[in-house]
Amino acid sequence: MWIKRVYEYSTDDFCPGDIIEFSLTDGEAVEALAVKSNLHGTLFCLRDCLKTSYQMNDRNTNEGGYASSVLRKRLNSEILSRFPNDIRERMVPFENGDFLRLPTEEEIFGRNEYGEPAGTGFRQWEPMALRHNRIALKGKDGSTTWYWLQNKRKNSSYYFCVAGIGGSPLYTGAGYSTGVRPAFYIC
Repeated sequence: MWIKRVYEYSTDDFCPGDIIEFSLTDGEAVEALAVKSNLHGTLFCLRDCLKTSYQMNDRNTNEGGYASSVLRKRLNSEILSRFPNDIRERMVPFENGDFLRLPTEEEIFGRNEYGEPAGTGFRQWEPMALRHNRIALKGKDGSTTWYWLQNKRKNSSYYFCVAGIGGSPLYTGAGYSTGVRPAFYIC
């Protein structure tokens, strides 16, 4: 069990389970949960989804997977631009050059029940072993919502994996609008 420590983003000493609070440039208040630390810095994932729901793609296709998705482009353009400068300046890009990404099914649930593997090196984030950390709200004060994961659904040409409102793995069509819970590194 982690002790919840809440910061207003003023320290470098983060442990899994710690939370930072900040506002996006449009005034939306968010909290980010530290999920992993390594040589790159600390990996955070928003505790709840952004207020706005997004489609993975403009139509029901998972062709090209997450790497070719419309949502990936939106994460690293319009959504990234909403992050405050003091956080963006400390962000470290992922191996593919992105600054924001979606979690994988394995990082949230510890296994790929419905999805194709997203690659190697993914394991469940320690805080996600607790079900309440897998459940997200629509915006900080909204109701529970589904949220997108990177994985394409096995044997499907139009589904992607999601985390359901009860913190369980599910899947839905790529053209459906659902929650977005970005992950990012800071150092």
